[in-house]
Amino acid sequence: MAEFLAPTAASLMLAAGVDMKVVQETLGHTSSAFTADTHTSVYPQVATAAAEKTAALLFGKEDQAETGRIVSLRS
Repeated sequence: MAEFLAPTAASLMLAAGVDMKVVQETLGHTSSAFTADTHTSVYPQVATAAAEKTAALLFGKEDQAETGRIVSLRS
């Protein structure tokens, strides 16, 4: 039964913005790389949130992540 609950728990934690290391330790994985490889592709909003936070950091726009706008890094 636990093999069915772990992927759900990991996906929900990552979608909620829980740090990868916390998810790794919660699931008992030996590395955060394994956790990331196994669980990060489940929710597209995880990737969107990461892109928004990165754009806010790069361009100094604190409100970037809260508005949902993504800045293209392509020229």
